[in-house]
Amino acid sequence: MKFTEHRDSNVLVVKHYEPGLVKINDRQLQNSCFLNQKQLVEHWPCDHIGQLDSQRLDALFALNPEVIILGTGEQQVFPEPKLFAYCAQKGIGLEVMNNSAACRTYNVLTTEDREVVLALIMDV
Repeated sequence: MKFTEHRDSNVLVVKHYEPGLVKINDRQLQNSCFLNQKQLVEHWPCDHIGQLDSQRLDALFALNPEVIILGTGEQQVFPEPKLFAYCAQKGIGLEVMNNSAACRTYNVLTTEDREVVLALIMDV
């Protein structure tokens, strides 16, 4: 799916997504990653939902989000309930969806200048 939105080139946005590949501005990635509007972490050691834990969430919290959009691959798969509670304790929302929906949602929220982190599990 190609995203055709014209934006400030200093803002990180998803330009294209297809299974196993995401293009963020001019960077093409095939591995799990996370980003906000200003910072991209190209290698996030979370290759499937079973690896998601509080330590991996802490890496996302370092970007000070108000909400985390978690893409879980081609299918929406929910993490353990304790991880939702962990985010709630920090005052951070956690929304879970498939990667394509996560990319679209991230792009929309960035147009509203929201403090959002997109985390993509690429099922490698």
